[in-house]
Amino acid sequence: MSEELKRDYEIGEEIGRGRFGVVHRCASRSTGDLYAVKSVDRSRLSDDLDRGLAELEPKLAQLAAAGNPGVVQVHAVYEDESWTHMVMDLCEGPDLLDWVRLRQGAPVPEPEAAAVALQIAEALAICHRRGVAHRDVKPDNVLLDSGYEGGSPAPLRARLADFGSAAWVGGGGSAQGLVGTPHYVAPEVVAGGEYGEKADVWSAGVVLYVLLSGGALPFSGETASDVFAAVLRGGPRFSPRLFAGVSPLAKDLMRRMMCRDVSRRFSAEQVLGHPWILNGGGAREAVQPT
Repeated sequence: MSEELKRDYEIGEEIGRGRFGVVHRCASRSTGDLYAVKSVDRSRLSDDLDRGLAELEPKLAQLAAAGNPGVVQVHAVYEDESWTHMVMDLCEGPDLLDWVRLRQGAPVPEPEAAAVALQIAEALAICHRRGVAHRDVKPDNVLLDSGYEGGSPAPLRARLADFGSAAWVGGGGSAQGLVGTPHYVAPEVVAGGEYGEKADVWSAGVVLYVLLSGGALPFSGETASDVFAAVLRGGPRFSPRLFAGVSPLAKDLMRRMMCRDVSRRFSAEQVLGHPWILNGGGAREAVQPT
């Protein structure tokens, strides 16, 4: 741990671990406020791509998070020759994957799914306007806060986390490389070459499919290669067994988010204007798509 970090924060127990780093609970020595700190030992990264991502993460995470309520905020960054430490919001709730698993196969009701999809799309829209592509949108990277505020029940709050795979795509730029999680990665990423921020919208569409199906995945296989082949073959299918109770508007949005033709795929901004999002997944008066 950096001496400057330990000077400013009291480091507590480990609360998470990923491919690149470890996350601890921490407390500000000056205010007592609780945070999470993600620590990455860059000296242990032998791959050039991994080293590049680790160096970019603090910059892109701060750019994506500033004033963006749908992204976990970064409060401080400490770097030395080997380590990078990012002090971030401490999210006490589960991640979206755990939340879905707790439902034991029961689909998320459309109004709740629409609320989560809205918040993810809002977060991505701001990231994309700032030239940041997340590149690993999946339920594990959506953290939930729920409970009470001021003694009253608070609505579910979803926030995008972990910019460890993020890329700069601003100024008409693009990203390269097979980055992300197989079941959620867009076909243009699998195919190789250059791609843009709409890869995140595909991934968010897969997340929405998972919510409305009760945990099923639209593209699956025994191995990562099998999953990639399924992603390249075609768009999502809606099994009557899983989607009989799901509205046509919800299926329409998922098709537009998981559209193989990138030019026709929705942007995050377009997701926000879709009738299913605007009517809160049926919680408000429905408007038919045009």
